[in-house]
Amino acid sequence: MRVDTLYEFLLLTTNLSFTETAKSFFVSQSVLSDHISRLEKELDTCLFVRDRHSVRLTEAGRLFQEDAQRIVEDYEHALDRLSQYRDGVSTVIRIGFLMGSFGAFLPLVCRRYRTLHPEVDFRFRMLEIGEIQPSLNRNDIDMGLTLFSKEAKGAQYGGCRLYDDSYQLAVPATHHLAHRESVRMADLVGERVIAARFNRAKNTIGQMNIKLNNAGVSVRIIEDMKDVGSLMATLVAEGAVALALDHLDVFGGGNIVFVPMEDLDMTLHAGALWKKSKETEALLSFAEFLKRDTSSFKKADFLSRKGAEALPLRDLEA
Repeated sequence: MRVDTLYEFLLLTTNLSFTETAKSFFVSQSVLSDHISRLEKELDTCLFVRDRHSVRLTEAGRLFQEDAQRIVEDYEHALDRLSQYRDGVSTVIRIGFLMGSFGAFLPLVCRRYRTLHPEVDFRFRMLEIGEIQPSLNRNDIDMGLTLFSKEAKGAQYGGCRLYDDSYQLAVPATHHLAHRESVRMADLVGERVIAARFNRAKNTIGQMNIKLNNAGVSVRIIEDMKDVGSLMATLVAEGAVALALDHLDVFGGGNIVFVPMEDLDMTLHAGALWKKSKETEALLSFAEFLKRDTSSFKKADFLSRKGAEALPLRDLEA
């Protein structure tokens, strides 16, 4: 079984077009068809149903699709490890991070750490807030730069706080509350308040809903809203408002204004989180360096999209 054929098979399962798949791999359609036929013969099963007008996956094809994806990922991981070995890298730290809650500083700090520890390399993955801890638990990442409550660490997780993030009221720029310096929960009575299901910080969301309900504010949960961008678009389209962490301002695109809440004291820590059972010397060393290297940062520095010259990074020799 050739890995190249698995790549061809996987692309074919997504576009269901021999013509387009052949073009993507710079082979003729007849060559691609021969590769797939040989794969089916080797597996002793039919992966695709072909007729003159369409191509579709068989049930066996769908099952093999999952396994083929794992085989290709394992192959690429093996190549990556060999490349690291040739480059003198003995350790890789996989970091999952939240878009918006951490800015340009992260790759800069990692590069500075590598100056002192060239044997350590980094891999990055952008995740939603509800994906960080499951990814840690599945061992898909080694460290998550995320938001967490004081109770989140406990006995299972280690972590270091970098800054605090608070919930504010996200409103369309044309909304009558957008020009207020601050608002109270009583100001939301009668407003169209929505919340997205994608936010998995259930304890925090539950606490907020209880406080809002006690203040006479009704919150509508939108079940099929899956990401931050969808929330922002819905606020503008419906003229609605929502409680959102203020780092999400980066997704507002100038159409959303974040107004401080006076009487909703809901704060989360922003920082690094990892599983204690997976702690390594390199991971703890980097966590300490991260904390030390950003010790003079203000919150705006963590969120900044500017380059290294705009950040108060300490002298590496200090």
